Amino acid sequence: MGKFKINESTIVKYHNKIFEIEDRITGNVFVYKSQLEIINLFNPDNFEIYFLYNNKIPENSIYKLYTDDIRIGWIFPIQSLESSEHDYAQDEFYLRYAYIALYKLLQMINFTNEEYSDFSIMDYYPDNIHILVYDTNNTKNIDNFDISKYTVSLFYRGYSYTGEGNIFTEPEEINKNIRIRQLPAPIRDISYINVLFEELVPLHETSYSKFHLLYQIIEILIGVVFNYKINELIGEMKNSSNDLFDKREKLNDITTEKKRVVWLFNDFTKIEPQKLDSLNKLCIELLEKNGKKANNDKPADNLYNVRCLIVHNLYSLNGCSRELLEDLNNSFLDVIFDILFTFKEI
Repeated sequence: MGKFKINESTIVKYHNKIFEIEDRITGNVFVYKSQLEIINLFNPDNFEIYFLYNNKIPENSIYKLYTDDIRIGWIFPIQSLESSEHDYAQDEFYLRYAYIALYKLLQMINFTNEEYSDFSIMDYYPDNIHILVYDTNNTKNIDNFDISKYTVSLFYRGYSYTGEGNIFTEPEEINKNIRIRQLPAPIRDISYINVLFEELVPLHETSYSKFHLLYQIIEILIGVVFNYKINELIGEMKNSSNDLFDKREKLNDITTEKKRVVWLFNDFTKIEPQKLDSLNKLCIELLEKNGKKANNDKPADNLYNVRCLIVHNLYSLNGCSRELLEDLNNSFLDVIFDILFTFKEI
């Protein structure tokens, strides 16, 4: 993750509205003056910062950050730290966090032997990054807080730790606050889901590779469905040894991947009909263009059949399938967000 890493040889001090940065190796002292009237009210040691990407939003995209109902910090473009031409240039709460961000950004810089009397933060950092900064005193009020548990939610809001942010779907419009949340309890501890959104989902991939990547999430979740269903069946068998033929039929269903995908879509999650319809139409179009049958009323079946088409018959896909699959992947990702945030055990 894009976490702040301190440069041990750098000492930062702030007084008289000026940062003094000393390089302990060379003994050189550099000066940085913020263009903002920052407020040094907080101790930087009580804060964490991360680097994010979101290429869809402008400099004025400055937001208070909430986890559910608890405000923990802010997200803002790094460019906002060296500009007074945005809506929060006079906001005292933003200016407190701007001080923290600048302090820590200066701590990270490896200064050379050159003498700097005037320099810009942008001389050392890309101008397209966003800063997530939160107060660890606030996160103490959250049980087992770990920012990595909110990776999917951040990506849903448009932000990623790699790549260019969520450039694949249209995140919900944000007003002044960003609210992020963990995944539901039954899947919260499957850390690999967050790892996928941290390292791989944000990247540009071929349309075929992207589909395989997204379908991994489905495979993870139908594994959870399998465990739930098999435990349910074991409970039934403990309570009654009758109807063994019926139990065998249920076991066959549980071990069938396609059936578990259907259960995932229909029973364990709640997907917005419009998103599901969009994905279904694209699945049908891809299947029919490649000579495969589709069922208009069964989105989960059609998605599974697309999976089989790509896994087993990739060589036979016609020329227009790649572009169509790219649109399908974006629609698939929209559906995956609904699946992940509404997953429940029935």
